Amino acid sequence: MSSALKSFFTQLTIFSLVTLALVLLWNQYASARFQTPLTWFVWAFFIATTTFIHLFLVKSTEKEPKKFVVNFMLVTAIKLFGYLTLILAYALIKREAALGFTVFFLAMYMLYSGFEVFTLLRHFRK
Repeated sequence: MSSALKSFFTQLTIFSLVTLALVLLWNQYASARFQTPLTWFVWAFFIATTTFIHLFLVKSTEKEPKKFVVNFMLVTAIKLFGYLTLILAYALIKREAALGFTVFFLAMYMLYSGFEVFTLLRHFRK
C-alpha cells in the first residue's frame, strides 16, 4: 500500500471518528422528528462510498491526470443523482420517517463530500 493511500485511510479513520461523535450527539440530542433508525447504516454507507470514490478517482487518473476534472464531475453527478434517488425512495416508502432520514443523510453528505474534496485536493497537489 502506498504512503498516499495509508495517509488517506488514516485521515478517513480520524474523520470518521469525529463524525461518529457527531452521530452519537445527534442520537442523544436531536428531536424525535429528526431521528432515523438507519443512522448507523447511513454513517457506514458514507464511509464506504467515500473510500470507493477516492480509490476510483486516484486510480482513474494515474495514467491520464488530465482526465481528473471530467472523472470528478462525472462521479459527483452520479453520486448526487444516486443519493437523491435513495432519499426519494426512502421518503416514498416510509413517509413518516422521511424528515429525519433526509436531514441526517444530507448532513452526512455535506460532511463526507467536504472531506472527499479536501483529501483529493491534497492528493493531487503533490
